[in-house]
Amino acid sequence: MSLFSINFSFFLINFSVILTAIVLFNLKFSTTYSVFLIILWLMISVFTIPGLVASFAAVQEWQTNGSVSFFKYFFKKWFDFQKNYRINFGLGFIASLFILLNKVTVGNPQWHMAVLIFTFVYCMVLVATGFQLATHKFASILTLFVEKPLPIIISVIVFLILILMNFVLQLAFLSVICSVSLPTYVSYRLLGGQIAKKD
Repeated sequence: MSLFSINFSFFLINFSVILTAIVLFNLKFSTTYSVFLIILWLMISVFTIPGLVASFAAVQEWQTNGSVSFFKYFFKKWFDFQKNYRINFGLGFIASLFILLNKVTVGNPQWHMAVLIFTFVYCMVLVATGFQLATHKFASILTLFVEKPLPIIISVIVFLILILMNFVLQLAFLSVICSVSLPTYVSYRLLGGQIAKKD
């Protein structure tokens, strides 16, 4: 129930982001593409980044105080994390930039591979930032990177595997139940999140 409520809350907030991304990926370069890219940047900044942090916060609440429904808690944390607007819009801008670069370099294997590598590093920053803002376990995000580089890499791989699995196999039920909450939970445990009470 905890995984489902956290995941479903994330999807409710990010449903418009997903639809906008689908439209954007099917557009050719044009003024319309530029407009949709800017809209997607704003959406990622307002919905996706704070939503990821809220997911980590909800997992921490689950792991420290037991398993309950987290709809209300998730939305409260999502709203609270809007205050980190500099981080949210900064990470959102970088995400939209990588989306653009991935499209630009599709015809060039070497440049495209370089962009994909940097995209992976960005995902590492995203996971580390989400965990640190939610838990404040480490002195800083940089400290987290220095102390837990391998767990961060594994966390990103788990995120990507589950998300890609949903797209390739079109497992709608898995998307709703645990496609974000499960890798968030795995990341939380790998990065040493607090565990105070077992379900």
